[in-house]
Amino acid sequence: MKRHYIFASHGTFAIGILNSVELILGKQNNIHALCAYINEGEDLTEQVNNLVASFSVQDELVVLTDIFAGSVNNEFIRFINRPGFHLIAGLNLPLIVEMLIAPQDEETISLISDSLANARESIQYCNHTLDAALVADKDF
Repeated sequence: MKRHYIFASHGTFAIGILNSVELILGKQNNIHALCAYINEGEDLTEQVNNLVASFSVQDELVVLTDIFAGSVNNEFIRFINRPGFHLIAGLNLPLIVEMLIAPQDEETISLISDSLANARESIQYCNHTLDAALVADKDF
C-alpha cells in the first residue's frame, strides 16, 4: 500500500503550495495537485473522479483541500467511505511539511492527528508572540 497526497484548491493555490513543498523538501513523486476552475468548461466532478480513479484501491489517499465545505472539499467528501481515504480541510504549508517529514511508516491517522496539532502551534500572531516574549524576559 502506497500513501499519496492530493492538494486541491480553488485556482492555482494547490500547485503553488506543491512548488513550495518541493523547494523545501525536493521533488515529491507521491503528491498530486488539482487546481479547480482555472480552465473554462472543465467539470470539477469529472476532474475529481478521474484523479481518484487513477489510484489503486489499495493505495491510501490523503486529500488536503483549501476550504472546508467549499465546492472542492465537497467533491472529495463523496469518497469519504473509500478505504484508505483521508480528507483534511485547511491546506497549508506547515501541515504538509509536518506530514512529509514524519516517519513514512507511521499509521496515517496518527500522522494526521500529530501533524494537525503541530501545525496549529505554528500559526502565530507574531506581534502578540513577540510582545509576550518581551514581557517574559522582563520578568526574569
